[in-house]
Amino acid sequence: MQRLLLLIILVSTLFSCKNETSKVKNDKKEIQNELLGYLYTTTNGEGENQVVQLSRFNDGSLGDEKVYLTKGKGGSDHSAPAHGDYDAQGNLKIIGDYLLTTNPGDHSISVFNLNKKNGNLTFNSIIGSEGERPVTIDFAPVDETKQEYWVAVGNQWGTPTVLYEGEKLKRYPSDEWLNQDLTKTHETDKNRSIELFKMNMATGKLTFIKTLAEYVRENGGPADVKFSPDGSKIAVSLWGIPHFFAKDPLLKELKPSRIYVYDFNNGEVSNSRYFEEEGLSGAVGFNWHNNSKHIYLTYFNIVNDKADNGIVVLGDTDKKLTKVSNHRTGKAEFIDEACWTAISKDQTRLYVCSYITNEVTTFELNPDGTVAKKVGVERRKDYQPNEDSKDLFISPDNKYIYMLGSFFSYSVNTLEITENGVAYKQQYTLKETKDEVGNPGVYDLVGLDGFDLKK
Repeated sequence: MQRLLLLIILVSTLFSCKNETSKVKNDKKEIQNELLGYLYTTTNGEGENQVVQLSRFNDGSLGDEKVYLTKGKGGSDHSAPAHGDYDAQGNLKIIGDYLLTTNPGDHSISVFNLNKKNGNLTFNSIIGSEGERPVTIDFAPVDETKQEYWVAVGNQWGTPTVLYEGEKLKRYPSDEWLNQDLTKTHETDKNRSIELFKMNMATGKLTFIKTLAEYVRENGGPADVKFSPDGSKIAVSLWGIPHFFAKDPLLKELKPSRIYVYDFNNGEVSNSRYFEEEGLSGAVGFNWHNNSKHIYLTYFNIVNDKADNGIVVLGDTDKKLTKVSNHRTGKAEFIDEACWTAISKDQTRLYVCSYITNEVTTFELNPDGTVAKKVGVERRKDYQPNEDSKDLFISPDNKYIYMLGSFFSYSVNTLEITENGVAYKQQYTLKETKDEVGNPGVYDLVGLDGFDLKK
């Protein structure tokens, strides 16, 4: 009888322990998959543009995909030269309880109301960009009340380009067009511009205010626009006219990019200054340092003997822009086409994304804004064809970087932030665009922003 009682107690204890162990495992799984916030990008396809909403979980994974029509048109064109690829940073931005995105295909900007409790979007309005092919947005408060915001929009227009070399060399839109004096003013200048809007934070209404600047054809149209952290300046990078698919881009074909900085005060710009360097074209993404004096700027189309200029650090003295330093991006000796940037909230790290190699290069920054050293380089895994990676987004908890697979894979990739840079974790392929994976330029995902839920 005692043995039977002992056996019953032993079985009961084992069963109880098994249940407790199972419960702990389930709790751990729930913690790993805790919903932290939301991430957004756009499909930017050949038809109507769409915003994609993804839930972001504690382990870095993404899911619960939702799609919203912008009522504007995307900017992709699979049949165009180079499958219509073009580059820009900052197509999509969250401003308070609103999400704004450009619609490059029909020159418009869409505004959505953003529910910060569940991440859902509700269409608010759409407005013209006052130029052609809007590709970048930034914002700054009008005053300390933050009831209104300045919204700057960069219109890129087209992307004149030279492809190949020797007998295969092709100039777009034509030899005749590129042989003109592109430094002269032209009727198309109004379409390569920075336009200023004002946003009412009570209603989400955007109101056009004025044109801040227009640009001649030689240096291309805007790729990125950003107000300085203190709001006293605004900067814009210009794409230039690049020479692609050549062993070494030719100086006679390549036209340099410029980055302009203006003083900004109550909707007015003044004191224009710019930086350019022969042999450096394809400027795309950049970031300001919090001191509002240093800028980190990428170049993807550069001559071979300047291959160590993937990222350039510029200093602004308020009178002129000067080159502080330049640095090689990526692992290999060849040019990896650095294009997109992100800077950590504490200003200790700069991350650079390279289009052709799908790599993220991490740089450590000094407190004064200069670059201390390259920390590491990490290449995406899973499906990662060359010429695919674009925008970066650092999670608000500074644990992960999200990286767009824009042109072939139509994916969002998770990389974990580590002591030695970043480490690849996983790939999420968008359900909305998965049927065209591997078919470049049918979509061209652009823009990446998000927020965390308040705890």
